[in-house]
Amino acid sequence: MNQSHNQDRVVALHQMLFEMARGNFSNRIPLSSYDDELETLVVLVNMVAEEMKESIFHAGYVNPHSTYRFITQTNLLLDHLFFVKSFNPAVLTVLGYESFDLIGHSLETFLTPDSYQKLNIVKEAFHDNISTQTMIPLQFLTKDQLIFTADCSITKLSNRDELILSFVVSVPQNTNVSLESKNTEELEKQTNSRKTDALLIQKVYDYILAHLEEPLPSLKELSKYFGTNEYKLKDGFRHFFKTSIYKFYTLERLKRACLMIQQTTIPLKNIAMMNGFTDYPNFSKSFKKQFGISPNEVVRSVVNDTYDTTD
Repeated sequence: MNQSHNQDRVVALHQMLFEMARGNFSNRIPLSSYDDELETLVVLVNMVAEEMKESIFHAGYVNPHSTYRFITQTNLLLDHLFFVKSFNPAVLTVLGYESFDLIGHSLETFLTPDSYQKLNIVKEAFHDNISTQTMIPLQFLTKDQLIFTADCSITKLSNRDELILSFVVSVPQNTNVSLESKNTEELEKQTNSRKTDALLIQKVYDYILAHLEEPLPSLKELSKYFGTNEYKLKDGFRHFFKTSIYKFYTLERLKRACLMIQQTTIPLKNIAMMNGFTDYPNFSKSFKKQFGISPNEVVRSVVNDTYDTTD
């Protein structure tokens, strides 16, 4: 276990397990050419992450800034052309639309192009009486143009040209359907101004959380990577998250490092490295500036006396 390649794999396992504890099931540890017990453990951890992603969380990542407290069943009543005829209130909560945005509109409006193509195949199967019920994964677009994936059940009603589309989704604790009347014109103007930016900023947000252990690319590099310009990137991120990209990146690294210090016995220098800090003094200085105490002052839930935690 003292060889450098084994140490690297142990660090990767620590990081992977910590990401899974945070709700991120999208990471995978690259396999090596070694045929040993440690490699077997790597394979098993990757398999567990894949199973968790597929069976529990549709998107593979749970936003750590929201608390998921309940699961809701959503139902849409569709005509034979997949236009919305009716729905239960949960649809408004999940998609973020008003009733008038849904009734009489094609489901194409609320799906990604790939998902609508899949839906056309289902439509043909129903039309030819090949099938009356099917399960299909679909990607929905919310009113803010954010994407979420759900495994949907589509059932053709007997002796009627109507269908029921149902899916189950986790809803954040702070999600509520607004009962207050809104200024439709003002809301539409705000939505249109941010509509094209919302999906872009979500991708940037997910990218940062998935690469906290790496140096943050420059705004120029990020802009090029996501196919936009620096101003739109900075302005859009600040609009949605009320902070700059760099401050968000730094805070998330420090928060993750603090949690690792509290809940593991990994040496502090390793934790600094696993969270993208090139040297321990820089990490310690940033940590103290953020939390008011140095990393070695944090109370650890389990203390391993066999080594110095800063080593």
